[in-house]
Amino acid sequence: MAEYDDHGSPVGDEETIDVRQMFLDWLTNHLSTVEVIGTKPTPWCTQWWLHPEVVARFKALWQASMQADASVMDGDAGAVSSWWINHWDRHAATIFDSTNGPFRDCDADQGHLHRRKDKLAGVIPITLPTEDMPL
Repeated sequence: MAEYDDHGSPVGDEETIDVRQMFLDWLTNHLSTVEVIGTKPTPWCTQWWLHPEVVARFKALWQASMQADASVMDGDAGAVSSWWINHWDRHAATIFDSTNGPFRDCDADQGHLHRRKDKLAGVIPITLPTEDMPL
């Protein structure tokens, strides 16, 4: 028996787009193309998804990449070049910074937060201002 939603439309007949898989495919393809391990160790965490900053940066890069690709289709021939300079280069410099980047305590072979004693990626504690504080 067919199922229908609250609006009377058949359930399950629409093609579902797996945005998560699209993102992961883009990331895998992109990293396999541009980030190769050379003579200097590249800061990396095999559990990169445990770093909220990295996930946010990779998602922003993916979204900007899709926008650049669409801009090329609309006639902006320099959109992809601009993406590399203004997006990838800037985010990659932070992501792969061995001193201050999000992977600084990780080791590609030894694992997530290998260099930390507590092994938990803590969030900076924050206290909200009182209501009488002008903003």
